[in-house]
Amino acid sequence: MGDLNEVKAIYKVLKSLDKRKTSIIENDFGKMWLGNLVTKLGGDWEKYRCRGAIIDYSLDDEVLTINQYVAWCEQEGVRNIIEEKFPSVKVYFIEEESGCGVFSTNDTSGLFFPEKYWVETDCESNYFETMEEVANCISEIVNREISPTMKDLEEAVSQYMDDNEDCYIAIHEISFV
Repeated sequence: MGDLNEVKAIYKVLKSLDKRKTSIIENDFGKMWLGNLVTKLGGDWEKYRCRGAIIDYSLDDEVLTINQYVAWCEQEGVRNIIEEKFPSVKVYFIEEESGCGVFSTNDTSGLFFPEKYWVETDCESNYFETMEEVANCISEIVNREISPTMKDLEEAVSQYMDDNEDCYIAIHEISFV
């Protein structure tokens, strides 16, 4: 989010990477590797965490969305260089890394990422904005109504998983960083 000219300039850089036949720098992620973006923006990819790749991007009105597949956590170096090179731009992100227990966003206003909870099951995962939505989801799974408190939801999930050993359910609260 920022000045439209700066947002469009970032989009143009992304398109130039996407149109390439090969990567700027040899890597295991391909031409959309985050290190290539850092390099195109004038940064040194060895000084920024670039462990990941852009899987898609879009420009709608004044909002540029960049979806990334990254290892372990948000690659803040990429966000930092974008914000350094384009001072009017603010990069908002949401990250999930269930293996490390990381679920966070820097969007404290909820403008772009209003979700506050992530429910993970062995079949699917979904984001929810309210505890009531989480309670509805869990109530459907366990076939009984659960009140919208974390304590009651965790108890219902624990009991359900004890009774259904092959099932997995986890409720994660998204923190603000």
